Amino acid sequence: MQHLAENLITKDDIANIAVNEQLILDDKDRISLLEAMHSIDVQACPGSGKTTLIATKLILLSKKWSSQHQGICVLSHTNVAKDEIISRIKQSNTIEAKRLLSYPHFIGTIQEFVNRFIALPYIRSKGVKDITINNDEYTKIARNVLDNHFQFSWLRGSLNGLGNSDSQAAFLRTTYRFISQNEEVIHISRKPRAWQQDSGLRRAKRALGQLKKYLDNKGVYLFRDMYTHAQLACLHNSELRKSISRRFPYLFLDEMQDTQKYQDELLNEVFPSGESSIIVQRFGDPDQAIFNGIGSDQSNQSFNEKSREAMDFVINKTHRFDNFLADKIKLFSFNEIPLESEFSEEVLRERTTTHSTGENFEHTIILFDDDTRNNVIESFAQIVSEQFAVHHKNSDTFLVKALGAVGKEIDPNADQLRIGHYWLNYDKNKTKVNFKATSLVEAIRYCRQTSSNEWAESYKFILECILTLMKIAGKRDEDERYFSSTNLREKLKNDGTWEEFRKTIYLMLENSHVIDQRFCRRLRRKLIGLLELHNVSEETANYLAFSEEEASTNMVNENISNESDYLASLPDNKISHSDGFQIELSTIHSVKGETHDATLIVETKNHTFDFETMLSYLTGDLPSDEHQNRQLPDKPNSRRAFKPNKVFMRQFYVAMSRPKYLLCLALHKERISVEQKTLLREKGWKII
Repeated sequence: MQHLAENLITKDDIANIAVNEQLILDDKDRISLLEAMHSIDVQACPGSGKTTLIATKLILLSKKWSSQHQGICVLSHTNVAKDEIISRIKQSNTIEAKRLLSYPHFIGTIQEFVNRFIALPYIRSKGVKDITINNDEYTKIARNVLDNHFQFSWLRGSLNGLGNSDSQAAFLRTTYRFISQNEEVIHISRKPRAWQQDSGLRRAKRALGQLKKYLDNKGVYLFRDMYTHAQLACLHNSELRKSISRRFPYLFLDEMQDTQKYQDELLNEVFPSGESSIIVQRFGDPDQAIFNGIGSDQSNQSFNEKSREAMDFVINKTHRFDNFLADKIKLFSFNEIPLESEFSEEVLRERTTTHSTGENFEHTIILFDDDTRNNVIESFAQIVSEQFAVHHKNSDTFLVKALGAVGKEIDPNADQLRIGHYWLNYDKNKTKVNFKATSLVEAIRYCRQTSSNEWAESYKFILECILTLMKIAGKRDEDERYFSSTNLREKLKNDGTWEEFRKTIYLMLENSHVIDQRFCRRLRRKLIGLLELHNVSEETANYLAFSEEEASTNMVNENISNESDYLASLPDNKISHSDGFQIELSTIHSVKGETHDATLIVETKNHTFDFETMLSYLTGDLPSDEHQNRQLPDKPNSRRAFKPNKVFMRQFYVAMSRPKYLLCLALHKERISVEQKTLLREKGWKII
């Protein structure tokens, strides 16, 4: 690290970068963080500008970095966070910053890093060349192997005990390996009846091991398998860890609160804490760790269980919302961070121009009963319509969302409260992030019907479907790999057909072309020719075939609908208001990291009603010395007398910290007392 130790970041460097990048960097904690040249853990509150801080530090380091063969490694949990960091670097006015986007540096997700530098080299060293890492592909190929190989007939038959094909596919997606006492073990999430006895379970483990070995030889892996292969690589090659840490003496970890325990343990092995030759700087917010306990994997403990006092830096000032919201949100903070707004008086005055009458926004609690629950979204829509100025509502960036913790499909015969109970057209599977087309024509219809007019988003969606088509057809590149968007573009450009291919995609998305048999035949001929799909299989033909549009299967019937003179449902869980803006329905988990203009949070039920359970936080009765946030029970439980829990607390912290201007809440009027309503009004809430 000598090349860094001799070139420490100074306050003058920070002052210069602030001018060059047009940043305000006059906060003591942020300046100290930028100066820090040792391993640190940073808790950054919502709206604190965490990504800007990381990018600024990277730019500062780029001006100091002199090594041609050692680099900075920047890892995040998601592609969204990675892309945001890369975008900030690309937009930088500092020439040296662009060097961070190429060798010897690396910016990517944890999964990409593990695949590229550890797992894939290890797998290839065993002679496996054609490698597929994809949970859906793995499941599809595994089912095909089970159906067509006699040696797996017992395993296939026993899996019928799990239920339908979807349940079996979900099981196969969880059959990853993990290391236990230096041995490989296959994770088993459920046990069919045939596996309940010890003898059946032993037989199942042997059969699953044989299936995994067969798929290994074919180069087919789950994403989770890559971490196990990375662990094995480190076990079998003690020099590997040293070579990686020498290559990357400086590691940034973003979104640390979402990093799983197995990811954290592997990274700690590759970049061990306490070594003077390695700097590890971790950024995140344990208050927003809402992915804890999802699936079978545990969240990390090295960061998420750290108290406020144990953090090296706590950035508690936000520039997303005002102190009214800060005071309400901080009561739900796992680490009880004293959240504060950073807005100056001038900024607060400017924000009033967003309001229709130049006043402060009225944060509102909407009370409903069983008969008026269907009117909650409309009430929220009217609040938004009345409070926001016309010029702001008409802005392309105006974003309004209605959130709930539970978005699963409704069972009419069960005691539930889910997002779909408020808007009957809601279907979690209809969001682009969840929607998977079973044919190309289904994908085209979906893109044409969705409310977003972002051509780039629809173009990318169709392109992914075409890559799926090529996989189904068995089309591979010169290296016998399935095509990616990058090498498909290179091939078509070399063939001189790239422009024709792009025109074909626009043809699919252009509404003036009716989707009928003739349209699909024309499209099929074009794609078969452009992509050189010879000997078209039945599965390929089905993917390209025309099919009639299926009728909606949601709960709405002729007599039940949320739609009104003001609101109309759109196909992708969005609602159009007559004023011209849209409201998007979403789960709390899917909006983490987003910023909205206005947010509605609706009450849902997970063992208990979440708002009723956490109402004492809104009134200010909790947290208390007796019930500190870090000491709450982990999960909701309807039988427990004291019901507040960490799951609900973190969900509300995330949801309530999304809006810049307006926050609304909706709960059943029977689950709030007269005294609680009085307290809430005293704290500035409007109740309707």
